[in-house]
Amino acid sequence: MKRTTLIATILFCATSALGQSLWSYDDHSMSLQIPEMSLVTIMPANHTINLSLSLPIRAGAKPGTGDSSVDNKTWLNYSCSVRQNGAYRKVYAQITSGNVPEGIDLQLKVSNLRFKGRGRWGRRYATRTVLTNQPQVVVYRIGGGCTRRGSRYGHQLTYSLKLKDIDDLIVKEPKTYVTVTYTISD
Repeated sequence: MKRTTLIATILFCATSALGQSLWSYDDHSMSLQIPEMSLVTIMPANHTINLSLSLPIRAGAKPGTGDSSVDNKTWLNYSCSVRQNGAYRKVYAQITSGNVPEGIDLQLKVSNLRFKGRGRWGRRYATRTVLTNQPQVVVYRIGGGCTRRGSRYGHQLTYSLKLKDIDDLIVKEPKTYVTVTYTISD
């Protein structure tokens, strides 16, 4: 009987000590800072686009479009974090240097995402946008998220030259250089 009581007492003490070590805890507070940010880039980096209005096939025909008047090798990538209940972000495009010759439109088509990134991605704003020196929304409703980085990720950009009006076509220089700038903001 004493032996049974001794074993029971040892077991009780052992489980009590084990219980204390399993249920013992301590804590401390932490301060976490998560900044709001918005980043945009065009991939591939340093890619120059060369577009030309195709020549007429015969005398009397107007200049048209051909393979040299379209480029779809660039991609719009972005990363964004927004405050809870904060405003969605938008991507704007505009010509920031140079001028498109009169009588010609430089059009931009932004595709929807091909491969999904993470978070809340934006949507293309319009099927086609005629680029000017005024900022125009091309992607909207961007929440906290990222498209992933690189060619083939994000939104594919297709640039094309279109003859607007043959009567207004004025060629001052054989080559014209323009810079298209993308900005992400509220």
